[in-house]
Amino acid sequence: MEAYAQLSVNFQANASVAGPRIVLGDIAVIKPAGEEAQAVAQLPVASSPAPGKSKELYTVSVINSLRNRPEVADVDWQGSQSIVVQRKGNRVKQEQLQAIVDQFLKENSASLPQTEIRFTSLRAPEEVTLPAGKLTWKVTPSRPGILGSSSFSIAFAVDDKPATTCVVRGRLEVVAEVATAAVTLHKGDVISENSIVMQKLDIGGLQKPFTAKEQLLGMQVARTVNAGTPLEEAHIAMPTIVKSGEMVKIVARKGAMQLSTSGLAKTDGRLGEMIQVKNISSNKLIHCRVDGPGMVSVEF
Repeated sequence: MEAYAQLSVNFQANASVAGPRIVLGDIAVIKPAGEEAQAVAQLPVASSPAPGKSKELYTVSVINSLRNRPEVADVDWQGSQSIVVQRKGNRVKQEQLQAIVDQFLKENSASLPQTEIRFTSLRAPEEVTLPAGKLTWKVTPSRPGILGSSSFSIAFAVDDKPATTCVVRGRLEVVAEVATAAVTLHKGDVISENSIVMQKLDIGGLQKPFTAKEQLLGMQVARTVNAGTPLEEAHIAMPTIVKSGEMVKIVARKGAMQLSTSGLAKTDGRLGEMIQVKNISSNKLIHCRVDGPGMVSVEF
């Protein structure tokens, strides 16, 4: 008759775990090896500490928590009277958070042509501790176009599962050559070569500046801009290409059919705008879309 081999559970003084739950096999050596030992090893005994932290378990409490489990009815308990359990974790230090933001800015520098980008005066946690596993992250600036951002959110994931989000604050310096007003520009002025000058400036606080003169030539000033001020999209409007009192060609369309007649513009209009036009043939006022110099259209 084969001799019966009693299971022994030998508690260790120190143990390390990766997941959120501690099982008996994490904190003890169970012999002899086999299916019975494997089943006993999977018995849960406690929740794990936070990633990177430790907790102390007492052997007597562990045994009491398992006393009603039939798997351990005849176990020989041995070993340390207490166990210090350390949970593994990914430690991300402040300098690594800086490096993550710097890498994001480097990867997105193509959307900000001919710029020098720096993120300084960093304010971030000294350290972020995450669960053990494969670490990935996604960076989101506080402003969609990056320019003007005062913070960056780093959403961390471990093994493709969301873990935590860390906010890194600071000053964004974006140095680039941008168009500035060479003289004071007034509302309605048409921008010419002499109206603007290119200057190298920190544009971190600007919204959609212009990085080439060609982007502005022939455009109209939407509001007064003082000399030396960097020009932004909000300062600029499309030029007026149809003037009030001007004779225009009206193209009327319905499906594939197209008719044309003459009209008199009653208001100024920019490309794509709707303006009032007097139909010379019918003497009626109609709303037309500006398609080009002297050209408007209407659907009927």
